[in-house]
Amino acid sequence: MSSRTPEECIDLALAEDADAKARADAIRELRTANECDELEALVRREDLDERFRRQALEALATPQCDSTLRELVEEEPVGGSLREDAEELLATVEDDR
Repeated sequence: MSSRTPEECIDLALAEDADAKARADAIRELRTANECDELEALVRREDLDERFRRQALEALATPQCDSTLRELVEEEPVGGSLREDAEELLATVEDDR
């Protein structure tokens, strides 16, 4: 596990000049640390490459982040195919309860 702060993970995930693996690792670190708000912010970043937005969305599919995932679906939905994916992930998380 890295000793990066959540802010450093976000900066790395957003860094277009960074290696794709390092960016994906930063998102995984946010998931491991249950940084739901930070993951949500990445999902909402329309200027972020969709593969990283999707990875952040998938990282929210945990019992610890289910309320954040619900916000993405119900309260302030994201657009397009990410919304459909968020709905499916939320259903999966709720079914696992």
